[in-house]
Amino acid sequence: MSNLIADFFSTNRVILLAIYGQAFFTLGLSVALQWRSESRLELARSLPLLAAFGLGSSLAIWADIFIPVQATYVNPEIVQLLRIGQALLFIASFASLLYFGIRLNWSGPRVTWIPWILAGGLSLIVLLLWVRGLPVEQIRLWSERLGRLLFVLPGALLAAWGLRGQAMRISAMRLPEHIVQWLRVAGFTFGFYALAGGVLVPLSSDGETWLDHVTGVPAAVPRAVAGCALALAMIQALTIFRVELQRLVTSMGREQALAADRQRIGRELHDGTIQAIYGAGLMLDNVLHTIQRDPDLAVQELRAVMESLNTTIEDIRRYIHDLSEDEGELAETLGELTNEFRASSNLDVDYRIEGNPPKLPVEVRTNLLQMVREALTNARRHSGADHVDVLLRGDPDVLRLIVADNGRGLPPGGPFRPGGKGIPNLYARARLLDGRVRLLGRPGEGTIVEIEVPYQPSVNGAD
Repeated sequence: MSNLIADFFSTNRVILLAIYGQAFFTLGLSVALQWRSESRLELARSLPLLAAFGLGSSLAIWADIFIPVQATYVNPEIVQLLRIGQALLFIASFASLLYFGIRLNWSGPRVTWIPWILAGGLSLIVLLLWVRGLPVEQIRLWSERLGRLLFVLPGALLAAWGLRGQAMRISAMRLPEHIVQWLRVAGFTFGFYALAGGVLVPLSSDGETWLDHVTGVPAAVPRAVAGCALALAMIQALTIFRVELQRLVTSMGREQALAADRQRIGRELHDGTIQAIYGAGLMLDNVLHTIQRDPDLAVQELRAVMESLNTTIEDIRRYIHDLSEDEGELAETLGELTNEFRASSNLDVDYRIEGNPPKLPVEVRTNLLQMVREALTNARRHSGADHVDVLLRGDPDVLRLIVADNGRGLPPGGPFRPGGKGIPNLYARARLLDGRVRLLGRPGEGTIVEIEVPYQPSVNGAD
């Protein structure tokens, strides 16, 4: 049986080598393409070494296909030079694997020099033996034996242990669980490769190992299986960089929206609240001068001061509410908001609910509430309206909010005012929620603010 297996793999040796090299080429190329140098993850600093190992190994493996072909066209000296280059390429790729394993576990400068010192020494020995006339096949045999024992065996074991530690760290960061699982798969695969690539050393110049003699299966088979498994596991695990980028973009969006809100509230406090308090102080100072001369006028002025201060108190309450989190359901809090505007202004606010609005996370509810508040504030301050309709409609996969007033409509130049932050805030919050905002209206025909936010009940339905 072992002879039949050996004959099969001998007949298909070129195909096996092509698949073997392709597995490691895919590993190296996928890691190189997915790696992000700007990532803050500890794993990122070691990945270029894994890419170098995969790409270097693939080229050295494919050399066993191309060098025999070249031997029919070039002189033997060139073939010997190519074989020496193949041996040096194997050493460099093996050293990259050892360096990868070390970097996953340690970061000290003294430790990280070990692979390159060993690789440089072994490469120098290879060149000296070649210069002294030792047969190239013997040089390849001994260099591969030493390379696999010195570099591949410890490097693969260190990589397996290091990826286990990386999986534990990433699990603590609450990243998607599939990333952690694929890192563990990669760790187990490196443990298997330590046996297939580090223990199975060649016994003869044709690359045969004890596995060939016992089973007829060449060592390239388990190594190719390990390479394919590593490529698949790392491709899946390195989606962590996409998740990291998504989190960064979301965080930046939150920070921008928060900064814009702070600027808006700070400006309004300065231009509105502080000026109102200062004006009330001036009116009280004037009361001191008129209370004895004209008590009736003083009473009127005191009432005006009280009205101004009450308005200021309402503004401050609104600002504080803007900064607090939404504790209730969106439909309920929108009802409270419309009641507040109805009581604190001369607006007739009509609030309606259609469909089945979904249960949303606090962050989504808070952003939607502030967007409606901004639309109502604009209607009260700028539109000259006396009636506003607020509609909350829950459609399949889309939540719609519509705020429509009967005011003077949008100005001819559009809704944006120089220095204004309200409308830009609406668009910023919509982008943060992957939604959109539309402002509709013409002069004298009122303004309509339409907000659409997609949602997935299975995701957004849980707080």
